[in-house]
Amino acid sequence: MGKIAVVTDSTADLPSRLIEEYNINVIPLKVRLDGKEYEDGIDISREEFLDKLEESNQVPTTSQPPIGKFLDLYKALAKEYDQILSLHFSEKLSGTIKTAYLAANMLEDINIKVIDSETVTVPLGVMVVEVAKAVKAGKQMDELINLIAELKESIKIYFTIDDLTYLERGGRIGKATAFIGNLFNVKPMLTIEAGEITPYKKLRGEKRLYKEFIGLAEKELEGNTGHKLVIIYGKYLDKANQLKEILTQNFEWEEIDMLQFGSVVGAHVGPTPFGMIVYK
Repeated sequence: MGKIAVVTDSTADLPSRLIEEYNINVIPLKVRLDGKEYEDGIDISREEFLDKLEESNQVPTTSQPPIGKFLDLYKALAKEYDQILSLHFSEKLSGTIKTAYLAANMLEDINIKVIDSETVTVPLGVMVVEVAKAVKAGKQMDELINLIAELKESIKIYFTIDDLTYLERGGRIGKATAFIGNLFNVKPMLTIEAGEITPYKKLRGEKRLYKEFIGLAEKELEGNTGHKLVIIYGKYLDKANQLKEILTQNFEWEEIDMLQFGSVVGAHVGPTPFGMIVYK
């Protein structure tokens, strides 16, 4: 038994209301655009960054946190907590979790469990919040590890973007290279599998795109009721709102939320994505 602290990184794209409500500790990554470097969520808001991204002709870059950020946070938390659960985005997309592992190994006298979520952005955020809820409910580390394994199977993301250029230039396109080419009036549907951005389907026209979202929700839920629906979006809300309306008309949800991609993820997918996260 013991008090457990929950740590993640800024790619979880959690709004401040959830960070504060569930006492989540967030390590910021860095984004660089037009010669200026920002700490994600600290020096620049996601709205400000997406505005700058759309106006800029430069390729944005991102970098993982220095090991000192992890060491300082772990040491500070160890003064109040008995154990630390540090849950981060996919090792296939960044070296951030390797830095977390290294920091944990350097602090052998502190009980730190570092786990690869095998995902990124809002699916990671949903996972972190569910873990933090379980901590509040008194669950212990072995139960939390089992919960994370279940969440990896239960949380699915499907999204589309108008332009694959950002993913291609940023080197995070993964298996979605299969979609590079002429996207005129073609909507690429993407997902994340085993920690990697993966192509799901090419769809011609927006009507077919929205029908595909409905079909995917039906497949994932195996019925008309789901635990949680999160609509995710970049800069633009119109298509996201339309998707929310469609999915709330056709299905019943215990929880519904709308969350915006953060700066780090925005740097790699651009300002135009939208989609859904289904937690069965």
